[in-house]
Amino acid sequence: MSGFADRENRRQPSVVAAMISTPLPKKNENDGRGRPKAQREIKKCISLAVLPSVYDDIKKISYIDRKSISEIVSEFFEQYIVENASKIKEYDKLYRD
Repeated sequence: MSGFADRENRRQPSVVAAMISTPLPKKNENDGRGRPKAQREIKKCISLAVLPSVYDDIKKISYIDRKSISEIVSEFFEQYIVENASKIKEYDKLYRD
């Protein structure tokens, strides 16, 4: 055999090879680490397209009101839903699951 093949045969498995062959332990959800799962409704991330002038104005308003743009938009949607509750009921009648 050549010198390289002899050295390769005598060589112990490398640390990296041992790490690759060893499976990682599964993380338990109840191990006490990290932030606990929220028991409330989680916000859904969406993308909205608005005119730059509208965005600039809402940014100024949010700064003065000390609210995020997300809070302002959420409040607007909630108000819009309250004002149009009859439409939601009509939709539910038409498309009952």
